[in-house]
Amino acid sequence: MTNNSPLVTIVAMSYNHGEYVLETLESIDQQTYKNIQLIVIDNGSKDDSVEKIHNWIQNTRFADVQFLPEVINLGVCAALNKALTLTKGKYFQFISCDDILLPHKIEKQIGVFETFPDTVAFIYGNFKYINEKSEIVEKDNHFAVQGWTHQSDLPSGRVKSVAVNNYFISAPTVLYRTHCLEDVGGYDEMIPFEDFQMNLRLLTKFSCYGLIDVLCLYRVLSNSFYNSTSEDRIEKNYLQTMKYVYGDSYYQNWVILLRYILFNRSFKFRIFQKIIFTLLNSASVSMKREYNIK
Repeated sequence: MTNNSPLVTIVAMSYNHGEYVLETLESIDQQTYKNIQLIVIDNGSKDDSVEKIHNWIQNTRFADVQFLPEVINLGVCAALNKALTLTKGKYFQFISCDDILLPHKIEKQIGVFETFPDTVAFIYGNFKYINEKSEIVEKDNHFAVQGWTHQSDLPSGRVKSVAVNNYFISAPTVLYRTHCLEDVGGYDEMIPFEDFQMNLRLLTKFSCYGLIDVLCLYRVLSNSFYNSTSEDRIEKNYLQTMKYVYGDSYYQNWVILLRYILFNRSFKFRIFQKIIFTLLNSASVSMKREYNIK
């Protein structure tokens, strides 16, 4: 690594991650790539996360480390926007403080990134699942489900349509070009989850690249932020994202309307659901008959 290696900003965010936060921070400390600005955010934890982070920082090697202990939970996107205002790095990495970066993660991605033009907004990679005890979980991720085993299998370039229909990117594997995040206006604070929407917005204007290498360990927890989030908020996250996919169009309005009808559980919407599925089934039967499909 040369003295002119680009600066990478890593944002580590904790929310009641006292049991795992030190493991995450140590994985950042153990990166083979050393030119790192570290920003640690505690997003209103009620456990001992803040105390553990304070103690870790006192003994860390990082010369450039900032700790933002928030009194209340800002939400992931608002906290990331706050971190962006402090970001100095050419590249930007976000990790939740229950996941783990493998030692060569940043170095591998920088080695590839520096050969690409500024139109490549991010590089994603492969990962493995771990449980509460940091043990590897034998569970197929998206790469395995799709049968992607070689570099050439991975979607790269302007692959927004692929990502919309079959999302394949795991958040902690992604390394971003900072100016691209700034170019699209940062994170949308109206939504609870940051990565799906941000990556689609970036792919509207920029391209991406995939690495077959396993770069991270993604922790599966029954009480994770996603699993503990209400279905209404998850649905809002999706619908708010769709405006970046379809724009302000009739197509977008139909997507929103159909999803609202299909996911609403009230009695009157069950009637709408039955009508819609009956019409779709009828159209399907007609199409099969027309094209002689059994």
